[in-house]
Amino acid sequence: MELVRWMAPIIIVGLVFALIVARQITTLSLGEATATGLGQKTGRVRAIGAFCVVLMAGGSVGLAGPVGFLGLVVPHLARPLCGVNYRWVIPYSAVLGALLAVAADTAGRAVLKPQEVPIGVMLAAIGAPFLIYIARWKMR
Repeated sequence: MELVRWMAPIIIVGLVFALIVARQITTLSLGEATATGLGQKTGRVRAIGAFCVVLMAGGSVGLAGPVGFLGLVVPHLARPLCGVNYRWVIPYSAVLGALLAVAADTAGRAVLKPQEVPIGVMLAAIGAPFLIYIARWKMR
């Protein structure tokens, strides 16, 4: 609980800022030109959005360890399967997250028999390169 007391304010600040800019982020998802045409300052919205992501993702990884990568990676895996409609992305993410956790745990048990690699290490080994790939792909 001591860790939760330290991380909760950080996560709450990120969540509050995310709720404040939620409408602008939705507008930004329509495209840079559309958002600019509607009078939005896209650079500022992107900076605030990035700030929110860093606070909330950092707080979750700080609490849960590398298992927090699961919540960052899985929605990106779900979108190509079901599209961008969040009524489908969320349930697909739940199922894919469970499958990825089981796969990482199974791989962690098989990699260094008779020892085990912790699931957080396996998820970080899967999640970090995938997030780097996603970031580079979005930059192109």
